[in-house]
Amino acid sequence: MIVTRRLVHTLGATALAASGIAGLAGGMLHPVVGGRSHSVASMTAEGGPPAYLLLYGGAVLLMLGLPAAYAWLAPRVGLLGLAGFGLYMVGNALSAQSHLVVEGFVAREIVGIRPDLVPADGTILDAPSFVTLQTVGGLVFVAGVLLVGVALLVHGPVPRWIGVAFVLSALGVLVPLPEAPVLTGLQVELFEAVGTVGLAVAMLRASLRTPADARLLAGTAR
Repeated sequence: MIVTRRLVHTLGATALAASGIAGLAGGMLHPVVGGRSHSVASMTAEGGPPAYLLLYGGAVLLMLGLPAAYAWLAPRVGLLGLAGFGLYMVGNALSAQSHLVVEGFVAREIVGIRPDLVPADGTILDAPSFVTLQTVGGLVFVAGVLLVGVALLVHGPVPRWIGVAFVLSALGVLVPLPEAPVLTGLQVELFEAVGTVGLAVAMLRASLRTPADARLLAGTAR
């Protein structure tokens, strides 16, 4: 099988779209109990595991889709795009994936033994190094999403609403709204989902309009 640029872009776009859909679904399903999404009650809620798996799956798919998206956009988004996509990928690894692994696979077990380790400030676990990782990683993530949106708006390689969606995603998570079921998930995930799915559709449309590139990006299967 010949691996062409079109195939890589198509697979990357599919992963990117799936990441947005999975993240939005997981965010809306994420338990919020008593106005808190990271408490003993919310972490042990019945609907928690499916939500965490969807969110973590979305973060992994994002990791697969973003490099393909940047490879497609690289000649047209300049240094802003380079910085934005780089920070977006690093922030996803530092913040999203790390806290979702803890929340989805570790925290429920810890809560059953030491509920006192879950602080009241929403930082999931009372561990200074973990809190630092989440703070730094979260800032990197937000900066990356914001710069991606700005780069798309400044250079205009895709419809403007995609860039606007990324900018609103970055700014929206900074608004201190009260936590509530479904609504908090929409606040955190909706605009990012719109941006990633929109970017994926733009990639797929461009791929269909462009003649297949037969240059090898990898070896051929024997």
